[in-house]
Amino acid sequence: MPYYLRGGSSGSLTSLNDGVLSPEPPGAGEGSVTYAYPNDEWTVGVVARSKDGMDPIRRVLTFATPPLEAEVEVTGPIVLELYASSDQTDTDFIVRLADQSPQGEQERTAGTQPASVNVTKGWLKASHREKDEARSTAHRPFHTHANPQPLTPGEVYKFEIEVHPASYVFKAGHRIRLEVVNGDSTFTDGNFSHLYLWYKQGSDTIHHDAAYPSRILLPVVPRP
Repeated sequence: MPYYLRGGSSGSLTSLNDGVLSPEPPGAGEGSVTYAYPNDEWTVGVVARSKDGMDPIRRVLTFATPPLEAEVEVTGPIVLELYASSDQTDTDFIVRLADQSPQGEQERTAGTQPASVNVTKGWLKASHREKDEARSTAHRPFHTHANPQPLTPGEVYKFEIEVHPASYVFKAGHRIRLEVVNGDSTFTDGNFSHLYLWYKQGSDTIHHDAAYPSRILLPVVPRP
């Protein structure tokens, strides 16, 4: 089941964009979102600080669904079809799928971030986007990692990013959240994080309109 990255605001958290994730595809003119890196507020990898302490989502891109009306079970392989461009000849995409808990209006008004659980994660270096067509399937892209292809700055590319398979139930009232940025953190990922190197400077644009319908394909299992 596709969930599309959309413009607008979920109104449920504080991030660089607070975008929307929706089963409905975007319309014309919904545009894109651009972020520059490294961000001035990043402290440990891409994790920022807030009044409540370390804040993993404050300075990353997020796309969240409205509160779910019923349980949603996700079981199986996951792929993110991302339309993006950069002002650099290479960049990284590190994406995370999270379960965002409901939050009271008073906490939201005070700027406290909602509680959440990280479900799964994926990543791809943009220059390594070449697929092994013989091994790839509709639900799992394999990349050759043998023929790096630099980006042309400003050109929009389609990236197929494998997100690790998962089996998870999102409860009614919760939100499905997608996070996109070009790094991660030892704070959230320990020894399984990617080192943010000094030369990673620039800006990337995530496109999400009718012409470039970025979407995450979730293996939704019908619930009894």
